[in-house]
Amino acid sequence: MKAVIWIVSLAALGLGGAIALAGPGTQFGFWEYSTGLSMMFKSARPITIIDGVVSLSPVFTAAGLAALGGVVSFFLGAGRTGIFALIAAIFAAGAGMIPMKMRDLVSSNPFIHEITTDFSNPPPIIAAAELPRKNPADYRGADKVRDTELTVAQAQQQAFPDIQPQLISGSVDENAELVTRILESMDMEILNNAPTDDGWLIEAAYTSRWFGFVDDFIVRLRREGAKTRIDVRSKSRVGGSDLGANAKRVRAFYEKLESSTT
Repeated sequence: MKAVIWIVSLAALGLGGAIALAGPGTQFGFWEYSTGLSMMFKSARPITIIDGVVSLSPVFTAAGLAALGGVVSFFLGAGRTGIFALIAAIFAAGAGMIPMKMRDLVSSNPFIHEITTDFSNPPPIIAAAELPRKNPADYRGADKVRDTELTVAQAQQQAFPDIQPQLISGSVDENAELVTRILESMDMEILNNAPTDDGWLIEAAYTSRWFGFVDDFIVRLRREGAKTRIDVRSKSRVGGSDLGANAKRVRAFYEKLESSTT
């Protein structure tokens, strides 16, 4: 019995480990991001055992069996085995929640990887245009969103109607300094920061901590009347869905901008 419990517990650790290492392995170049995502979802996605009747998730099934084995071990007086089994169960279950959360984010957000406040003339990606990327640097707002009749621009407007250009007081030069400080406070790397013919353009990049995904973040400042108009564009370099991350980042930026100007 102890041997079975150890085998089940090791299986739980292995499946949980595959999920936990999917991101770092991608970030350090051991495999492509698509492989890392596949590792996660294959570990958690239910497998049909009896068609239409029983489907089991590998990682959660292993976690459940390990937890059961841990309880049985304590009744058998095998305390060390029980502790190991319970630790394995907790680790596997916790890891399994990650792809489940990602799945929920995919379903609750439009299947897009770009956000902008100016659909007709979005802030351009220049400094990062030739850097490694799967998604092109140009704005693809007219592309159709997967499994819908909406374009990328329409899907954004429907899901995130609050994301709009912002007007703030002060000169373009002064506000460019403020925007730079905000971007740096958001752990972004500044790629380009320079005046343009009609204002100022700041290009930055955000790298996610787990998978190392890189998103471009561009802020364009232009004079509009007595104020400065702030347009933003945030785009993932890889992936079809950003899980709502770009919209969340744009909102966080505007919140910081508002709190800094009031």
